[in-house]
This record gives sequence, structure tokens and C-alpha cells, in this order.
Amino acid sequence: MNTASNITLFEQSTEFTSYPAGSVIFTLGDPGKTMYVVRAGEVDIKVGEQVIQTHGPGSLFGEMALIDNSPRSASAVAKTDCQLEGIDEMRFLFLVQHSPFFALQVMRIMADRLRSIMPKV
Repeated sequence: MNTASNITLFEQSTEFTSYPAGSVIFTLGDPGKTMYVVRAGEVDIKVGEQVIQTHGPGSLFGEMALIDNSPRSASAVAKTDCQLEGIDEMRFLFLVQHSPFFALQVMRIMADRLRSIMPKV
């Protein structure tokens, strides 16, 4: 993950949930009501048993399902003990309105991920 795309807005927040290593955060096909920022630890994004991405502190995941109200396109599993900040749609809209740079960061993350799967020209 591009470190320039790390989300720093939540560094001082005390509203997070702890997940022990091996915990399933969400499963492929689940409704996507929340996206997450990793405050500590690592989370694997998996399709089946294949790890397609690993996210560490400052990374965001789960944003696609929240933004387009579609089912999850992958599963998320705590690779290590981790702390995650959950962002539901109401909070997302508040953050976009009050911190436009947050919206730009989310768009950059999505663009980085899309470019990473496209053929190099």
C-alpha cells in the first residue's frame, strides 16, 4: 500500500475495536455497512484462501461496499492482533463534509488499488 494514501485523521481517536489474530472481520458476500481504518496490527484481505492484500496501520479497507451499497467482494481477517476504527455511512458523510481531504484520500486509495490490478502500459 502506498504510504501517501495512509489515513491519519484517526490517529488520536479512542473509538476503536480490538480483534485478536485470526478473527474474521467480514466475509465475502456480507452486506457492507462499515469501512475500517487500521490503527494497529495487520489485516489480510482474502478471496477464498488467497491473500490479495495486507493492510497495516493507517490503511483503509472495506470502502467499496460502503460507498456502493454492494455485498463485500472479499473477506477480511485479522492477521495479527489489531485495532480497527469503524466508519459507517453517516460518519463517512460527516467526514467528507467536514474534511474534504478525507474524501480525496479515499479516492486516491481506490485509484491506487484499481491501478495495481490493471496491466502496465
